[in-house]
Amino acid sequence: MGHAHWDENNGHKSFVLPGAHPHYNPDRPGQVQHIYLDLALNIPQQRYQGNCSIRLNPIVSGLDRLSLDAVNLQIASVQVGETPCAFDYDGERLQVHLPQPTQVGQVIQLAIAYGADHPQRGLYFIAPDQYYPDKPIQVWTQGEDEDSRFWFPCFDYPGQLATSELRVRVPSQLTAISNGELVRVETDGDDKIYHWLQQQVHPTYLMTLAVGDFAEICDQWHGKPITYYVEKGQEEKARLSFSKTPRMVEFFSYLYGYPYPYPKYAQVCVDDFIFGGMENTSTTLLTDRCLLDQRATLDNRTTESLVAHELAHQWFGDLVVIKHWSHAWIKEGMASYAEVLWTEQEYGLEAAAYYRLNEARHYFAEDSDRYRRPMVTHVYRAAIELYDRHLYEKGACVYHMIRAELGDPLFWQAIAAFVNHHAHQTVETVDLLRAIEQTTGRNLLFLFDQYVYRGGHPDFKVAYEWDGESNLAKITVTQTQAKSGKPEDLFDLKVAIAVGYLQPEAPPQFQTVRVRVHEPEQSFYIPLLTKPQFISFDYGNPLLKTVTLEYPLPELKNQLQFDPDPLSRIYAAEALAKKGGLEAVQALSTALRQEHFWGVRVEVAQQLAKIRLDQAFEGLVAGLQDGDARVRKSVVEALATFKTHDCYKVLKPIVEAGDASYYVEAAAVRALGGIVAANLGEKPKEERVLKLLKNGAHGTRWLE
Repeated sequence: MGHAHWDENNGHKSFVLPGAHPHYNPDRPGQVQHIYLDLALNIPQQRYQGNCSIRLNPIVSGLDRLSLDAVNLQIASVQVGETPCAFDYDGERLQVHLPQPTQVGQVIQLAIAYGADHPQRGLYFIAPDQYYPDKPIQVWTQGEDEDSRFWFPCFDYPGQLATSELRVRVPSQLTAISNGELVRVETDGDDKIYHWLQQQVHPTYLMTLAVGDFAEICDQWHGKPITYYVEKGQEEKARLSFSKTPRMVEFFSYLYGYPYPYPKYAQVCVDDFIFGGMENTSTTLLTDRCLLDQRATLDNRTTESLVAHELAHQWFGDLVVIKHWSHAWIKEGMASYAEVLWTEQEYGLEAAAYYRLNEARHYFAEDSDRYRRPMVTHVYRAAIELYDRHLYEKGACVYHMIRAELGDPLFWQAIAAFVNHHAHQTVETVDLLRAIEQTTGRNLLFLFDQYVYRGGHPDFKVAYEWDGESNLAKITVTQTQAKSGKPEDLFDLKVAIAVGYLQPEAPPQFQTVRVRVHEPEQSFYIPLLTKPQFISFDYGNPLLKTVTLEYPLPELKNQLQFDPDPLSRIYAAEALAKKGGLEAVQALSTALRQEHFWGVRVEVAQQLAKIRLDQAFEGLVAGLQDGDARVRKSVVEALATFKTHDCYKVLKPIVEAGDASYYVEAAAVRALGGIVAANLGEKPKEERVLKLLKNGAHGTRWLE
């Protein structure tokens, strides 16, 4: 992907690298109606040959040639109908000289005989070798972004939608899976011929093939097959990793207001996959690293999120297709937000809020460390460069802001209208804006202008003071990202500020005001009857932002303990750690013991580690008994930062006896390894730790 260079204008690195230029979809000679691949694989030689047939309906008369994408293929012949025709091929573009110029309405049937030997990309042969003798024999494809051209000649951009068909000859012991439904399987000597048909239109990059000696696990949703294909021997892990798929299909069918649109849904785990997953129409390919055993499910739900993400693409990306790569946030943002939505459905609102916070943090890291860019941009070197944290995680957060702005009923009404109106069609960002406006009457261009069409986000610093004489709460909001004072660096947003009042044996009561934040620094004076116990800025935290709280200690302690929103409690924990001191340590230590939500306890442990006091270390030690593995892992990692304390003593039992969680045990081993590194030359301590690692619950496995 290269390294970003520094942009002196805004203090952020630029996404636009040397060699980047505007990209547009090519002119369309016609509408591709159908693509039919008939292939024979020679797996031992890692080559294949066959035919690619393309049915094209011209939309303009008089064209005498067609230009197709085809990279490093061996083109044997080309014909239109029954007529052989001349062609030019330079290794990247196939120029077909038509025997007759095109006429509108007269369909062209193009047939290309071709093959490939050790294909560079697009189609991958997996086989055992001297270094990995147990690797399975598999063949699989990967089309996104523009790699389909490496395995068959095509018009390789997302704006063309067509039905597709794939017939493939493979050794009889192997199974071949592709898009759509299985028409038939023929046996021919030692081979089998699988014939798949995808009857709903989809873009070229979503055509797929996966071949292997798979175990097949069958599920169903409303009579449609839901199938999991994994290497034999992995069936139990497949059930653990994928068993929620039918419920997810039901959930997203309901949310998006459109029943799952394809005849089946297959998930195929393949070896050496180059991504986490790929949402090929009706047939998602996944890395085999997503297969978890029972122990790993304790603290690793990434597979569940991956399954939700790729499944959501069957609507956003496959049913509703982006017209150009520059609008990929529409699909990737929603697929990433689907991870949040499934977390909300399965684990509750607090878990979903925390998941969304971590999505935002991934984006913040890229924005500050790599580059800042608009989510929609057509200036790049290769389209794959767009597939970053801005597209996925920021996109998810933008969808959440739209949802918060509209409210749930109108948001889901707009999403259903968008999906239904554009099903089996292509879309651009403006189509989403229009669907929202036509459905709800709301014009959200102000939000898109600030978060989608330009880069960045607001960095808020919020201070609070109480004026007891006038009974006024003074809230001062500074946009610290707008140091230059330039209008383009400022955000103009309506923000809810809630003041909280505590009541005995009852939830806090809130008084909420909405203010317009649009200047580098503003002070808001809120008249109140009595002094509030705490302040909740951006109540519910729908906005994509960073926030630093500068509140007095009592208000922060109350917020940490009583604010109903987990993100607000986390912001309070961060502010307390910055203040430091024994009172802050005590508040954080209490929260680590008493806070009900595991995500906040994880964050509290991290904040306690920032206060370099003996009492903070002691507060953390109590967290080793936490019932949630994710919290214990965070506590172990926090304890490991206290180089002046004897971590050996408190972490030794974990390494000796083990932990129910892989992650906790691994964190303890890493921490003790750090002690060795920090005390090289101190033989007694070094030897003591090494002996423990060798003789611990899993012996020398940790030292390999």
